[in-house]
Amino acid sequence: MNLGVYCETLPPETLAAPDVLRLLGERGVTLAQAVRFDDTNAAFDAARFFPALELGGSLRRAGARLALWPLLPKALGYWINERNLDAVDRLMDALLDACRRFGARPDLVVFDVETPWPQMEILLFPGLPAWRRLLSGARFLVENRNPRRFAWSCRRLAAIVTRLQRERLPVAATVFPLLTADLANGGDFLQDLLEMPVFRPPFDAWNAMVYTSYLPAAAPWLVPPAAAPRYAFECARDLVQRFGAKAWITLGSTWEGVVPGNEGKHYPHAAQLAADVAAVKAAGGETLWLYCLEGVLFGDQRLTERRPRAESEAFFRVLAETPPRTPLPHAGLDRGRSILEALTHDRLRRFYGWRETEGSENHVRC
Repeated sequence: MNLGVYCETLPPETLAAPDVLRLLGERGVTLAQAVRFDDTNAAFDAARFFPALELGGSLRRAGARLALWPLLPKALGYWINERNLDAVDRLMDALLDACRRFGARPDLVVFDVETPWPQMEILLFPGLPAWRRLLSGARFLVENRNPRRFAWSCRRLAAIVTRLQRERLPVAATVFPLLTADLANGGDFLQDLLEMPVFRPPFDAWNAMVYTSYLPAAAPWLVPPAAAPRYAFECARDLVQRFGAKAWITLGSTWEGVVPGNEGKHYPHAAQLAADVAAVKAAGGETLWLYCLEGVLFGDQRLTERRPRAESEAFFRVLAETPPRTPLPHAGLDRGRSILEALTHDRLRRFYGWRETEGSENHVRC
């Protein structure tokens, strides 16, 4: 079983502490360390990557591995998406320059492909009236859906990924689990609608963010709370059938994270992950990740109360040692999945006059 964990906010000097290195090294965990840039800093100074690259040496000596997780300024979308690929290209210039200048490289690069931060602010963050969310959501649906632009973004992102791979840097993409509806229908509707060109570029792995601490609260019509392990099983099964060993699953969340409005939507205890871990293993998942190290090391949202070592170790023990178990089908989940797939079947291609054939320049398959 291959293990990984994301870390979005803790600085490298905290992660280089002997007890943290020992915790990660004992299980051979890959640490995805975020490298974030301020909203006003679009120059992407290569030196910003140096502390993380230095941490990589300490991790390897302890028996762990380093993944770099570059994140853009929030004004530019924060996560990688259809609208900011010019900035992503410049960010990768900085990353490669940092590797050359520092004389070291990560074991993996993570491309966090998600809807632009400014759209997420309006749609999901607390504070806005419901009528404004509805109007904005309708506008985004109209503005985002553009198959020709989506096809261009797939080609552009594929070129960026290939460039890193030529430099011997594997690249893994994060995947919203709902996007498996596109796989089921052989289309691109949801990816296009959400600005996430993720299944066509030739990534080295696809890592689905199956956060059952979030989804039953956010969309109980799709994932009833009692069906959460079955949902994890089906997402993992679909990805494994498509991508084999390149299908990874991230479980969580152990911490409320940086997105406002997620208070209480996390798993404070390692045992709460066990049913999902068992389900993913039963589906054939061989690589398990966890979001996030903050919740593994700390027991509070402000990250001031350090957990006892045994509690931190328990999270990785659950990932590594929980035996597989297939959860029973759930009628509510079947209904929600059928509704989603019916809504997202890619019927709009003819309306936009867009065609693809195998081998065409627009068709970038893995």
